[in-house]
Amino acid sequence: MDPVGDRKAAARLERPHGQHEFGVPSSLSVISPLVAALDLVWIVILSVATGIIYDATAVAGYSSAENNLGSGMAVGILYSAIAHVSKLYQASNLLRGRWQVGRSALTWLAVFASLAALVFLLKSGSTFSRGWVLLFFASGLVVSSVLRVIVAELCSYIIRSKLIRPNRIVLVGLEEELIGNATLSKLELYGYSVCKIVSLPMGPGQLLDPAILKERMRELVRYVRQTGVDEVVIAMPWAFLDAVGQVESELRVLPIPIKLVSDQRTARLLDRPLFDFGPTKALQLQRAPLSAMQRTMKRSMDQLLAASGLIVLLPMFAIISIAIRLESPGRSLFLQQRAGFNGKPFKIYKFRTMNTRDDGPVIVQAKRNDHRITRLGALLRKLSIDEIPQLINVLRGEMSLVGPRPHALAHDSEYDQLIATYAMRHKIKPGITGWAQVNGLRGETPEIGMMKKRVESDLWYIESWSIWLDLRILVLTVFRVLKTDNVY
Repeated sequence: MDPVGDRKAAARLERPHGQHEFGVPSSLSVISPLVAALDLVWIVILSVATGIIYDATAVAGYSSAENNLGSGMAVGILYSAIAHVSKLYQASNLLRGRWQVGRSALTWLAVFASLAALVFLLKSGSTFSRGWVLLFFASGLVVSSVLRVIVAELCSYIIRSKLIRPNRIVLVGLEEELIGNATLSKLELYGYSVCKIVSLPMGPGQLLDPAILKERMRELVRYVRQTGVDEVVIAMPWAFLDAVGQVESELRVLPIPIKLVSDQRTARLLDRPLFDFGPTKALQLQRAPLSAMQRTMKRSMDQLLAASGLIVLLPMFAIISIAIRLESPGRSLFLQQRAGFNGKPFKIYKFRTMNTRDDGPVIVQAKRNDHRITRLGALLRKLSIDEIPQLINVLRGEMSLVGPRPHALAHDSEYDQLIATYAMRHKIKPGITGWAQVNGLRGETPEIGMMKKRVESDLWYIESWSIWLDLRILVLTVFRVLKTDNVY
């Protein structure tokens, strides 16, 4: 067995010893303080510039730069502090352009929310011009987002062009981990240079020969001391902790970091957030679909729009109710058991469109030319007007304006047996409209494949929720209502 490990893998990753590299700090982390300093500078400059522009256009005069200099420094310092806490300047995060834009926008919002609260408590609102504050806030969002994209691209270019000396590392571990661990092949994208790979002989659960291990580690120690390697990274299955301890023990003589990367089995778990859990730590394997803040935002929008809708549509409610009772005997509203959030049953409100009120263990879906549907009911169903009373369910907190459409309990029981992920639709409140409905997945589902597509759309919505997605779905619903395909 080759004493320096897997030669083929090493040939792919090793660099020529004579290759020239710039003698600047050997890590992408050197850029982090520069980015933090840049943020402070542009915030102060923008504060002064927006103050001058606002005064010149709105007040017809020019203000002194000192008027906004102090405010800009306060905003810049607070932004920098929150950005450090949110890991905006962490070296590896500098390469994540879209993440940087989103996190920077949240940081900017947090800064102005904090300052607004402070100004309110100190009763010093008259000190600041509202026009200037709005201009500063809006332009700051744009500048911050643009700079995040530029920084990410610049960092990627610096790494590709070798303008900074990458961290020189040695990989030590089992051949199956060195070759099969996909993350190791991406190290060079994050400012690392793999200069040697040392493959270790392993048996089931232990090293085959401790003498071979000791000899290879001695050779590695000599190599590190001769070449100035920055780090040694161990890549072994975490099931072989005894073997990991032996390698660590042999390398303790080196004054450099020794790191253990996740193996192919644990990598997925280590991507999960880590939390303090009493006296220990815990990985979050599944989070709630919406955070407390997101639930509050969604609930507030539901309450506001549902209440407004009911007030505006109250005359139409009365007219439709009278028309339904004139056409056929019985109540104008139809109540049926549906499964809501977390599978909890509730009574859903609808305008009655049929001459039957099925709500038992067997419910037949409406079909084309269904004899149970009244003439007025057919019109109400085509225009989805029969769903409008569900605004009452929204006000009661049983439903949301947007979410997976609730099905009858009989259908829930049926599809839960046929589709493994069906019950996951109940992780958020059901909605009057949803992502599946605006994409044409509505009406009768005579084939199981049609219901599977609807469930897939619902689960995508749950994973991708945002307040903007809800607003988009509400707007699309207005246009989709005019298309009566599959609705009868």
